[in-house]
Amino acid sequence: MTPPCSLCQRPCPERFRKGRYAVHRCDPCDLEFVWPTPAPDEVRAVYERGYFTGEGHGYDDYFGRERDVAMRKAATRLDALAALGYAHGTLLDFGCAAGYFVEAARARGWSAFGVEPSPEAQRGWSDAVRPYVAADLDALRAHAPFDVIAAWDVLEHLPDPIATLRALRGLTREGSMFAVVVPVIGNVNTRLAPLTWDQYKPPEHLWFFSRASMRATLLRGADARVVREDVAWSRPSRFVDIDRTARAPWTRAARAIDGAIHRALSVVTPSATVDSMAFYAKVGA
Repeated sequence: MTPPCSLCQRPCPERFRKGRYAVHRCDPCDLEFVWPTPAPDEVRAVYERGYFTGEGHGYDDYFGRERDVAMRKAATRLDALAALGYAHGTLLDFGCAAGYFVEAARARGWSAFGVEPSPEAQRGWSDAVRPYVAADLDALRAHAPFDVIAAWDVLEHLPDPIATLRALRGLTREGSMFAVVVPVIGNVNTRLAPLTWDQYKPPEHLWFFSRASMRATLLRGADARVVREDVAWSRPSRFVDIDRTARAPWTRAARAIDGAIHRALSVVTPSATVDSMAFYAKVGA
């Protein structure tokens, strides 16, 4: 059986396999996804142990040295919201992990809350944010409607992003803002050598959006139209030593050449070197 596209319902053939997982693609929508969807227990297991501490998928040291990175990202994203006219109000961070964005938003005067189901992430909640975060979305419904719902690096992990956006849309009002970050396809790796792109990593990531398909997903799921897009991340090299851990002289030299090509591509064809984008979408716009 060939699965249908969640946006247009056309059949989506298999494009390639990553281990035992098949990635299917809808060419007209520029959307890719893992099918069959892994079982819930298999997906849940990704986040239950070591996800934030370098023992498997995820982050090397999220509760330690990566906290500063997360707080810098939070400041940049809060600045973007302020530039769009959203500098205060009620905010929900869906998939808030350790609550760093909630902490940063509250420091700027937002009435900010977060939801995070991962027990490991919950252990990172500080006393400063613990009163404002919950393991279940139902615990925060009393604070709706939200002026902003953020989902930073979340939608690609979900079995059904459109269904999730529809549920979150019920917690907003006309004029509310959805703010999301997702990895984006369309760079040279995803086009020419998909197995070299480190964001193709099922069962952690299940959906792979382009800019166009992310816009369509936000519109379909949340009735939200994108009003701003920012590059969130672009790695320094595309094919050689992408983790920047090699010490051999020839590998480091090859990485430098790879990085120079990357920089040239970013000037000529910017989308060819972008790995992740931030989207800001207004409900009912």
